[in-house]
Amino acid sequence: MRRLAIIIAVLAVTSATSSVQDSSTHVNASRVDWDPQPNLPDVMKEVVRWRTLVGTDTIPRQDFSFGELELAPRAIYPGHLHPAPWMYDLLEGRVESTVGDETFIAALDTPPNTMHRMVKHARTVWAWWAPGGGGSVMATRYRLTEPLPEQSGKARFPDAPGAPHAY
Repeated sequence: MRRLAIIIAVLAVTSATSSVQDSSTHVNASRVDWDPQPNLPDVMKEVVRWRTLVGTDTIPRQDFSFGELELAPRAIYPGHLHPAPWMYDLLEGRVESTVGDETFIAALDTPPNTMHRMVKHARTVWAWWAPGGGGSVMATRYRLTEPLPEQSGKARFPDAPGAPHAY
C-alpha cells in the first residue's frame, strides 16, 4: 500500500506541470481495453499485457503514464530498458524481478536506462514519468536487452481459454 501511495504522490507532483487540469475525469480501469502494443513481438503478446489509464487518449498526459500490467502465470518478460524511470506496485501474484544485476521478489522502482525483467505471475499498477516534466523520454519506447525467451506452454492469462486458474 505504501508503494501505491508513492505512485499517487508522483502523479500529484507531476500534475502541477500538466496541461490537463480536469479534476472531473474518471476512469474505470475494467472498461479500458488492453493496449494493442503493435511493436511487441507476438510471442510476448501471449504472456504480457497492459492498459494505460493516464498518458493516452483516456487521460492525456505528456509527462506521466499510469496503468495496469499483467504478466501471465509462468511467463517471462525478458530484460529490457527505457529512458523513463518507472515503478510498480504488486496487486496480485508473486514476481521475481531483476533490476540491473540484482534479483529479488517484487521491485519498487527502476532508474532510467536500467535493464529489468519479470518472471512468474503478476498483476500490477505501474507508473512512468518524465523527470523535470520534459516529455521527450516518454516518447521513447523500451528496447529488449535479452533474446525472447521460450515461454512455457502453461504460460497463459487466467481468462484465456484452457488457462489454469491458480496464480
